[in-house]
Amino acid sequence: MRNVNCSNTSENTLRAQYALILGRHMSPACDLSSREFWDVAWQEGVGACVWHAVQASGTPLDAAIRKTCVEQPLRSQTAHTLMLRAAAVEVLSALNAADLDVVMLRGQSLAEMLYNPPILRPQTDIDLLVAADSETRCAAVLLQCGFSSLPGHPLLFARGEVLLDVHTEPLGIERMASWALLTPLRAGDFFQHAANGTLLGEPALLPDASVCLPYLCFHAMKHSFERLIWLQDIALLAGRIDTSAGWREVAEGIARYRLERPCFYALSYAARHLAAPVPGEVLGALRPDMDWRERSMFTRFMRHEPVPFLAERVFARMQPDFSHRMAFWRETIWPDARVRRQVDADPSAQGGFVGKRRRQIGRAAIMLIREFRGLFRG
Repeated sequence: MRNVNCSNTSENTLRAQYALILGRHMSPACDLSSREFWDVAWQEGVGACVWHAVQASGTPLDAAIRKTCVEQPLRSQTAHTLMLRAAAVEVLSALNAADLDVVMLRGQSLAEMLYNPPILRPQTDIDLLVAADSETRCAAVLLQCGFSSLPGHPLLFARGEVLLDVHTEPLGIERMASWALLTPLRAGDFFQHAANGTLLGEPALLPDASVCLPYLCFHAMKHSFERLIWLQDIALLAGRIDTSAGWREVAEGIARYRLERPCFYALSYAARHLAAPVPGEVLGALRPDMDWRERSMFTRFMRHEPVPFLAERVFARMQPDFSHRMAFWRETIWPDARVRRQVDADPSAQGGFVGKRRRQIGRAAIMLIREFRGLFRG
């Protein structure tokens, strides 16, 4: 690894340090003996990846920190991931026996295809994409495997600590109808642009990068890039596109699904900070027209700063016209009753949906005041 002094950059944040390490640029200024360094790394989903890179560099680590901040959470992540992996193998085998076409989204498939070893990629659940007319048959197979659907979430299944989420479309349009106007990407695209292969030793459909990369960029943007592991996924997938023809197909996919904005954000970060070999002409073609507010958001994002409501503010710009932008904001602020009930049932949402919205409105007010002050400061 090439040494880079984090203390000499203006981007001296923990995420900036993780990005340097993941990009194989070990820095002596990165405080590996700090508990906060490792705690946040696990929260960002990159704890195992950072530790793998640190080991590869030969950098020593304090024994106490290694035991409590690395080995213990690594054992926990490994145990949970292996449990999910075994369940995924069982489910794929059962679905294949039932002659059901499914695509495994994100975690399991990305871990297997992009990470070496796969255990480096943390996973919280198993995500399956099925055609809408296969939903009932898929649910029946899962019930036979010992899963049960959760109250209020008919497509979310559990078996002990294993959670399995069945999707009939990849974006979450059932929760936010306005997202349907952001992109024409739908479940059928994953099946149409897929090849037969194997995953976890089982026959599986493997969508190509022209679908997967735009989708991963959309998903990461949907969550305002809150976890660095999502950007690492994108960087590693970009690293597998090693020909001009491959990038041309990906660029065509991005244009086909009208996801230039999320892809520009994600690929710009991956190229600058995570050593992703994204061609400059691809980024140039993706660059959207930005007003001063979006330029400020993009600059902050590229400096590793958290940008409040980044997803909502970018997605609003992707709506086709003013009336649809207003409809998007109305639905974002006050979604339908089913979604509100799901938030109320979430124990992590203190005060339920109303309490969560109050906190978010307060944050939004502070953000708007700061932006207007920035405008008058020139």
